[in-house]
Amino acid sequence: MSLATLIKEFWRFIKENLLRILMGVVMVVVLVVSGRYFLNRWVRQDTRPAYDYLAEVYQQEPASFQMIVTMEDGSIFSTASLFDDYFSTPQVVQSIEEKTGVQFADWLEAERTLEMYKTNDFRGGLAGLRDTASNVITMRFLVGKTSEDNLKIAQAYAQMVEEEALPFFDKIQATIIQEPALGEMVPIELTDEVPTDETLTPYQSKEAKGHILYGLMGAILGTLLVVGVLFVRQLFKKVINYAFDYTWRLEDTHLLVEHHRSPEAIQALIEFPSNQKQVIVKEDRFQDDEVLISDNQRQVRVTDLKHLDADFSFDEIVIIIKSHLTTKEWFKDQMDFAHLYPCRVRIIHIV
Repeated sequence: MSLATLIKEFWRFIKENLLRILMGVVMVVVLVVSGRYFLNRWVRQDTRPAYDYLAEVYQQEPASFQMIVTMEDGSIFSTASLFDDYFSTPQVVQSIEEKTGVQFADWLEAERTLEMYKTNDFRGGLAGLRDTASNVITMRFLVGKTSEDNLKIAQAYAQMVEEEALPFFDKIQATIIQEPALGEMVPIELTDEVPTDETLTPYQSKEAKGHILYGLMGAILGTLLVVGVLFVRQLFKKVINYAFDYTWRLEDTHLLVEHHRSPEAIQALIEFPSNQKQVIVKEDRFQDDEVLISDNQRQVRVTDLKHLDADFSFDEIVIIIKSHLTTKEWFKDQMDFAHLYPCRVRIIHIV
């Protein structure tokens, strides 16, 4: 068998089944992407409310106030995180809710659900940030469902600072230098540490990238699956269509001939060289005008080598295959008989 012939035939197989392959691939891609979507929804059903809640909160305008905090000895107090850690405790949040009438405690639980914990690089919706250049601490509030709620919350916390109603104020003193107001007061170099309306974008882009990745995986899997199914289906068919439907020996001559060539051209391929005696074998499913075969004493035409006259001597057996017509069982029988004769074997496959 020729590797080049098999590759050529496999490419013809792909082209002839291209529409089926594309339809199958589309179906597999849809199944994979939709399956991934619904599975992802099911897995993340506990986090979706938190995402939706923060998506609304982070769209609002933050409120902030600024202060300078000093120690008893007059040195600058630099641990801004102490304030937002304390301000975020459930007891303090509850007292601010009672004072302002604004319910915002769900913000912290939502951030924890999405694993947006307070770290050195991210301080969350209620954040205390120190500008190292000026030592000013900015308290930023992006925890309410409206910008006005954020301002009310900021004012309540500022009042708590002014009243020194903090357990650690016996060792430090805070002076508010910028009253609570809407707008961004955080220095631009520190904005990466606080949430904005773009903070949740990675969650969306991650999901979109996941759909694209699974779509590509589905396309690859679908192509392999559909081609594999069609290939196996072809192998189990009773009639020959492609050269990989049958086998021949390396010493056999094998020719693929396109069906649109004229019968005269096909006849020339069959009968050449003209000085050879041939047995031409073709299944009786052929129509008479499909292949022209000369009537002469150098050739014998049969539909089965079992019916060959033993008195006829010949140099070559020519077996003619027609795609979609010649049966695999018939061809196998003819090849078995042909190789019992001490002569050349030529296979003409009309595709």
